[in-house]
Amino acid sequence: MKRLFGAIGLLLLISVSTTARAVDCRVNGGEWARVTHLTVPVEVRLDTDRVRILMEGARLECRFTAGAGPVWGEDYWETGNASGTPWTSGPKFTAERSGLRINGAFLNTPVPAGIRVATMPNNGVGYPINITPYILVRNDPTNPIDVRTGDTLGLLRLTSSNNFDATRPQLTVTYTAANNFTISPSTCTINNNNPIEINFGDVHQRAIGTDPLTTTIRRDRRLTYACPDPGITTPITITYKGIPSSFNANLLVMSNPDVGTALVRGGAPVQVGGAFLSRITNSVGGDDVTFTLVRRAGSLPTPGPVSGSGVLVMGVP
Repeated sequence: MKRLFGAIGLLLLISVSTTARAVDCRVNGGEWARVTHLTVPVEVRLDTDRVRILMEGARLECRFTAGAGPVWGEDYWETGNASGTPWTSGPKFTAERSGLRINGAFLNTPVPAGIRVATMPNNGVGYPINITPYILVRNDPTNPIDVRTGDTLGLLRLTSSNNFDATRPQLTVTYTAANNFTISPSTCTINNNNPIEINFGDVHQRAIGTDPLTTTIRRDRRLTYACPDPGITTPITITYKGIPSSFNANLLVMSNPDVGTALVRGGAPVQVGGAFLSRITNSVGGDDVTFTLVRRAGSLPTPGPVSGSGVLVMGVP
């Protein structure tokens, strides 16, 4: 009988020792909850200095857990926990350099574990966990990153200790995207990031041709490529982004449904959503391209202003 009670006592001890300790936290002024894991939606945006892509907009607060210690007790929040490093980037950012802005200081990964983030006295007051994850913008060409609402951006891991016992509650925060966001995480530029304005002027609708290569309504432009760091030599792609016309996938849609704009390079139209191959040598490069105005075959477009917009994006093959 003594052996039976001894075995039960051991099982109960194992059960207690593996129970996860929760912490009191809330997001954006919501209800307080005792949690070990939170999911927070944040806005993904390019910082004004164009050095980092920030993931911000979630106000995370935590407090000393009521009834968990003496009135003079304090909790100490630090980076990292038993589950892993302080920050792990999500699937779309695994190839990029990242970091954490902690209380205003930028720390690139690998961010050390054990950095003090906040001190929380036993007073029932919520204290901000002032951490913002970021992705570093690169100085060499790379492909755009397309973030969609709901994408997992990464995991933040924190540990709470205190001044009265050996417990170590842990919190893992999953950051998700609250917005759609597409960017090339590179400081390399096309035409120094200046808008490329194509003004075809005042034309008669009958003068607009139906073939991108033969229409006489055309404008030539020089595309220039540059990277801030010297010595970069690499093939690149230039993608023609936008909405294709309903009557010709080689044309960018315009406000008049019977008119589209083509991008022609090397005597061939570039399909909207398609790309052409180019090159940067010692951090510079360029191409001569032509934009042409095209109408739907058999149509006579309604007179009046016609406008449209697209984007040229640098990437790598």
